Amino acid sequence: MTKTKKSMIKLPNGTTVELDGQFDFKAKYANWVTECEGISSAKMLSEGKAGNPKPANLYLQLEQHVTDAWVRNNSSNKGKNQGAFRLLADIDKSMKQRELYDTKDIKEIKSFIRKINRYNRADSSVNPSNIIFHRPTSFTGKGEEIEITEDEPIEIYGHYADDYFAAKYEKKQAPSSWYDRQKNTSNPPLKQALFGKGDLIKVGLLDILEEAEVQLENMKITHLNFQPARISNLAGIPSLRKRVLEILRNKDLFNKGTPKYKAIIRFLESQRFVVGSKSKAVANSAELSLPYGIETFSFQKLTSSTVGTLLAAVVGKTPKKIDGYYLNIRGKTVVPKTPEVKKSWIEQLWRD
Repeated sequence: MTKTKKSMIKLPNGTTVELDGQFDFKAKYANWVTECEGISSAKMLSEGKAGNPKPANLYLQLEQHVTDAWVRNNSSNKGKNQGAFRLLADIDKSMKQRELYDTKDIKEIKSFIRKINRYNRADSSVNPSNIIFHRPTSFTGKGEEIEITEDEPIEIYGHYADDYFAAKYEKKQAPSSWYDRQKNTSNPPLKQALFGKGDLIKVGLLDILEEAEVQLENMKITHLNFQPARISNLAGIPSLRKRVLEILRNKDLFNKGTPKYKAIIRFLESQRFVVGSKSKAVANSAELSLPYGIETFSFQKLTSSTVGTLLAAVVGKTPKKIDGYYLNIRGKTVVPKTPEVKKSWIEQLWRD
């Protein structure tokens, strides 16, 4: 897979994510929408009747596919839940509102793919290739002079603008690939919008969703900058533990055993840490559910309490001294009491 340049995403909580990998499916989706919107109902030969026009372009007609407003009287597709319009709304929301796709979002993409494929099933009544129309078996002439020579109705599938329609209404005939006497054969505009491979739409919505799935599964996070939750769960990461041990050996960062939190925070927030095999722990600390591997991470918005928790997690419960003083993190470390030393008799006498 060809890699693009790294992209940066900033989440609403301030977390920043640096991504590496192909990540252009959103742009392709936007192009697909634009392409569909640019194909007019006239170009589709699907304008409707006077007083009951069909939606103005391919995207809008796909959006309204088999809804109550556009179901023909003899159609078996009576429910609004059957058409593509609900699915299109969910896909559009995903493409326009998702910034960083988490595990749940990627499952949703897979669900979109499964649902789109239902519109290509041979037995599906909402398969655009199986939209049924009727016409006489044979005719002669055109326009007002058209004559039905055999009025036994025959079925065509996909689109109504065949040779009979063109002759009767003296309008343009649809490309022959848009309709067929057999089910599951034609490739009308609605089918092209979903599955591509046509004269109007080469790359369909399904192609874009399948590419999105591949791209997301091959994505990696090169860097994650976040305010940590449950920071003690990160204490075992070697790169972070190494820096914490450096802090504990630096007596200038403590005042009689009490951490100088502001200085320690500045130091920790300036560092990048290698994640190693702990991607899940880092993602959990960032309160994200991510399927991606994470290469490095750093901290932002550290607090005295968070730093104290990290130091205590690395040190453990055994009292430790720094420059002769016990490490003193309120509520997190044990500082042994200094035994009271009784004054000698001569000191008492001198005081008296």
